[in-house]
Amino acid sequence: GVVKTVWTGTAKKMRVEAAEPVAYFVRDGCHDPTQRGPELHLNPYLGQPLTLRFLGKINCIYCGRETKKTFGQGFCFPCFRTRAEADICIVKPELCHYHQVDDPCRDEQFAQSHCFAPHVLYCSLTSVVKVGITRAPNIPSRWIDQGATAAMPVAVLPSRREVGLVEKRLIDAGFADKTHWTRMLKGESVASDLAEPATQVVTTLGDWGVEGLLPDDQRTIHTFVYPVLTYPTKIKSFNLDRTAEVGGRLQGIKGQYLIFDTGVINLRKYSGYRIELLA
Repeated sequence: GVVKTVWTGTAKKMRVEAAEPVAYFVRDGCHDPTQRGPELHLNPYLGQPLTLRFLGKINCIYCGRETKKTFGQGFCFPCFRTRAEADICIVKPELCHYHQVDDPCRDEQFAQSHCFAPHVLYCSLTSVVKVGITRAPNIPSRWIDQGATAAMPVAVLPSRREVGLVEKRLIDAGFADKTHWTRMLKGESVASDLAEPATQVVTTLGDWGVEGLLPDDQRTIHTFVYPVLTYPTKIKSFNLDRTAEVGGRLQGIKGQYLIFDTGVINLRKYSGYRIELLA
C-alpha cells in the first residue's frame, strides 16, 4: 500500500481516555493554540506499520522559541529557568518555597491554581506498587500516563506542599515512588497485587494521624487495560536525536510509550519536537 502522512504537529504528551482498553490520541503541542492541528486517534493503527519522523525542528511548547534541545518536558532554557511549571518543587513538592521571602514562587497565579488546590495521595501498580501525588483533575490520566494497571486514591490534602510532605515521609519509611519503565513495558502486573500494599499505606497514615484520609467507600481500586497486542521481551528504546525516522508495526501503547515490533519510544520525552506520522 501507499505510505502517507496521517498526522503532523509538535509532539507532546498523548491525551488519554479511560476506556476499555485505554484510548490514546496524539495531539499538537504547539505553544500557539490557533496553530494546532487536529488530534489523531492512535488505537486504530494497532497491528499496522507506522513510522514516526522527526522533521528537525524543536520549539519550546511554552513560548515557541526555536531551541536546539529541550529541558524538562519541552522547555527552552530561558523558560526552564523562569517558569513555575519547571521549578524544582514540581518534581519535589516538599521543596515548595512559596513562603520564603528571599525566594518566593515564580508565578503567583500558577501557585494559586496549581499548588494551593486539592491534591490526591494515591497508590498505583506500575512495575511495582508505588505512592504518588497528583491534582484531583488529573485522575485518572496521571495513572494511565505512568502505565498503571491499578490505582487507588488514599487521601486528599489541601495543597501540593502538604501532600508532598506526606509522600516524602512515606518514601523515607520505605515505600516506593518510582516506576521501572522497562519492567512496566514488559507486561501486565496483576491488579489484585495492589490491595495489600495499599492497606499498609492507609494503616501507616492512620498511625501518623494524617488529615484527609479518604473513607473506605472512596478508596476504590481503579483498573486499566492497555491497547497492547504483544508485549516486548527485550526493550530497545528509540532516540529521535540520533535516528530521525523510527517505527515498525505498532504492537501497543502503554503509559506514554508507543511499542513497535522494533523498539519503543516515549512520546512525552520529545515534547516540542516537530514530527509526522506515516501509515
